[in-house]
Formats: sequence, C-alpha cells, structure tokens
Amino acid sequence: MHIIGERLREIRRKLGITQGELASLVGVSETTVWNWENGRREPRSSEINKLAKVLGVSIAYLMGETDMDHENIKKGSIQPVIEIPILDQTLIACAGQGNGTDNIYAKAEQSIFMPASSFGVISVDLEKKPFAVTVEGDSMEGAGIPDKSTVVVNPAEEVYDGDPVLVIFGIMRQIAIKWIFFKRDGNIELRAANPAYPPLIFDKEDIENDMIKIIGKVMYVINKPKRGF
Repeated sequence: MHIIGERLREIRRKLGITQGELASLVGVSETTVWNWENGRREPRSSEINKLAKVLGVSIAYLMGETDMDHENIKKGSIQPVIEIPILDQTLIACAGQGNGTDNIYAKAEQSIFMPASSFGVISVDLEKKPFAVTVEGDSMEGAGIPDKSTVVVNPAEEVYDGDPVLVIFGIMRQIAIKWIFFKRDGNIELRAANPAYPPLIFDKEDIENDMIKIIGKVMYVINKPKRGF
C-alpha cells in the first residue's frame, strides 16, 4: 500500500470517520477514497491539499515525510472541516432554475473551510452540499445578517418556522435571505428582520407554480443568525 494510502486510512480511523464521511467532506466519491487507501490511485496535489485541511494534519505528515502530527491524531481531538465554496448570486439563480449544482460549485472562485459539525446534516448528495454567498441589502440586519456579510447555507438541513433561509421567489426570480413561516392554511410567509420591508405571502397556487423555492437554511454568518419572532 502506498504511504499516502496508509496514512490516510490511519488518520481517518483515528478520527472515527468512515470512508463515506471523508468522501463527503472532500467532495469525491466513496470509491475514490477506497482507491486512495488501497493504493489503486493517488490523490492529485489539489486533493492532497484538501485532505490535509479536512483532516487537520500537515501535507508532510500525510505524505509520510514526517511523524510530527502522530500524537495529535486522536478521536475527537481533531475536528474534520468541510470546504465551503463561495458562490455569486448569478450562480445561485442558475441552481434555482433547476440546473443542478455540480457544475455550479466547480465555478466558485473562492472557498472557506469550516468545522463539519457546524452544519448539522451534511448530505452525501453533491447537489446539496453547503455553500456560502454574500448578502446584499439591510433587510436582515436585525437577525445578525448585515449587508455585505457572507452567510453559509446548507440545502440539506431541515427548515422550521422562524429559520433564516435563502430563497428564490417571484416572476423575476429574486434571491433573498428571509425568515420563513409555514402557515396552517398552507401559505408560506417570508419576513424581513427590518420592519421597513413588508412580509411576502405565497399561497398554495404560488407554491404549486414554483413561485417560491427554498434553496437552503442559513447556518452561519460571523455570528449565528437569530430566529424570527
């Protein structure tokens, strides 16, 4: 077995994560991780960089050039991280039109890395992995989401009343972050934290005609956003 494969399997087991979980964090298939660990193929340089960041070890340790990280690798002592692509609103609009997100994620020019435990459910479906977007406007400043801040959205996390969500709505396919409320009559209300912006109500017909699409739940800004009231 190649040294990278040996180290990869060793680190993964010490961290207590499965091949599938590692694959999800890195953004590859479980088969790819299996091939790496069993010496069937080697990760590319970009994949090695990502693996080192996700697993919390140095590239030198992963490649067998040093043993300096060995004592630090203990289950629960190193928290795996996930790469979060930062998308612009044009890309998100494409996703909202049903074009999928595989290629859209690939077009992201910047990424940030955050602890995987910050996002609740992390889907193995590459179409539903977390992403980040820059906020435009002051309608959610009261929720701790100021203009020009970067928010992280998780499409796989379940959405409840009062959660801040990224949505696409209306004939013009506007993109916004709002508090969402599910009414007993089946309507959906989008509410801004700033009272200067009136609530938006979508009835059953609007929902059936795809006039509102929930892209995902807003998980983090700089501080965790407040729930609606």
